[in-house]
Amino acid sequence: MNTAFKIIPTAALLIAAALQTAPAQTTNIDEALVLNFNLNAVSQGPAVTTSAGVASDVRVSSITSRDIIVVLGAATGNTFSKKARLVVLTPTNDLESWTVQIQDGANDVDVTGFIVHNPGSSSVGSAWVTRRTGAAGDTEYSIDGFGLQDQPGFPALTEHFSVSGFTATTSRGVVNRRGQIVGQIDSIDADVSGTGDSNGQLLIIEGSVDAEGIGTQPVVTGSGISTISS
Repeated sequence: MNTAFKIIPTAALLIAAALQTAPAQTTNIDEALVLNFNLNAVSQGPAVTTSAGVASDVRVSSITSRDIIVVLGAATGNTFSKKARLVVLTPTNDLESWTVQIQDGANDVDVTGFIVHNPGSSSVGSAWVTRRTGAAGDTEYSIDGFGLQDQPGFPALTEHFSVSGFTATTSRGVVNRRGQIVGQIDSIDADVSGTGDSNGQLLIIEGSVDAEGIGTQPVVTGSGISTISS
């Protein structure tokens, strides 16, 4: 399984030591992060013949989380409101396991298999710990890949992409006023580029992918859509 967020070994040891004094985490609560895609796509425009000659141009469009939600809604048979959002759910302190949902009010649809994340094979990073409070964290830098792909058992998507680029992943412990570690907040910030297609037309893409922690949510059982394998 691909990991959307991971802690470098040094920071993992620091956070583990700090968590020894914290109350046991419940297993039915996941950390939630809003996943945002902000991509610009360039595609080939038509050739135009005028009295002066022949010219061709390109078309510029955008791919946002809202656009992805619309595409995935069509594939899964759902109609989502404008308030719907892509949310990554990961068990706190267990970043090896994660799912992606479209959340729209009381409607939560598992779309993990459509959303690709390929962690970089090499990385560098920094870690820190505060002795007085026990707070700890880390920032990791790598070249990660992200994408939108078809999922077996569902209609083909009208849009696909595969992008990669410089990615910073940050994890930090949350400490209450009594000095207890009560949670963890993660974030991801990537500058990416790559290619894709829209209704079969080639797209050249650049932009950003980010995810920001918004607290915790009760675990919601998915719809059975399989997760991504490496």
